[in-house]
Amino acid sequence: MTRETREFLQGSITGTLHLRAGVAYVATADVRIRSGAKLVVEEGVTILILNGLVPSSPIGHAALIFEQGSALQAGRLYIRACNARFRPVKKADNGGVWFFGAYRSAEKDGLTVAAGPAGAASSFNAALIAAYHLGHGDPAAPSDNPMLDDRDGFSVMGVGPQEWRVVEVRSFHSGDDGLDLTNSQIRLERLRVVGPAEDGINLSSSKLEVARSLVVDVAMTDVADRDIFDFEVDDGPSYVEIARHCHVDIQGVFGDQLHLISPDMPAATEAEDVPYRFKGFLRQSPALVYSLNED
Repeated sequence: MTRETREFLQGSITGTLHLRAGVAYVATADVRIRSGAKLVVEEGVTILILNGLVPSSPIGHAALIFEQGSALQAGRLYIRACNARFRPVKKADNGGVWFFGAYRSAEKDGLTVAAGPAGAASSFNAALIAAYHLGHGDPAAPSDNPMLDDRDGFSVMGVGPQEWRVVEVRSFHSGDDGLDLTNSQIRLERLRVVGPAEDGINLSSSKLEVARSLVVDVAMTDVADRDIFDFEVDDGPSYVEIARHCHVDIQGVFGDQLHLISPDMPAATEAEDVPYRFKGFLRQSPALVYSLNED
């Protein structure tokens, strides 16, 4: 059996970096693809993100961060948590993966991006980005360090429709929200979110369009305030637009202070901790889930 080659990703990435199939790439700290840099990823590459506290990281954990003006060119890319022996593990205790754009200014969890001119735009292209056990929950012991607060598995900040050409996103068992958009507008052909520690899809003044398949599995547990959708509207309304003929399979608590317009999907209740379930095609028209007010 051939031993898999291992390479480490650390610090800043500038220029063009090619990630090759058959190599295990490990992010052991805060790895940033800088403005003007490009990550070219061969089909099926896996990037591992180290679990645990990383004192040298500005955000306290290892993470993969595509900064404003960076580029990704990939087929199917897999991003997984790993332990100190650089083995994939089913535990979310890392900084997750982040994508910054120039579309709008945005801030979350101590990271910020300022809107920029067209020349500062990012370019994210992939057939699939699949994230497994990314992000982390709150520390077990109380802490005054905001860098230790929980972080979402898959974060998109200030990214606009001209910057995003990712066909499919999958997020499995994130440490906080499964997919988080902040001041962004993107489109996906397919989205699958399974078993997040908190909400499935969190939008902050953002719009998400899903064309062909939407699966969100937030099966009810004893964790309170854990919803399929959670929308914030600090800088404007939030929307999920689901195209006609899209296959939808969602379960969990729908989310409060949200509006649903769909002749195909059953109405959502405002009551907390009431399960919602829909599986089927949107045969009559698109569906719209939105919030104009703070939940």
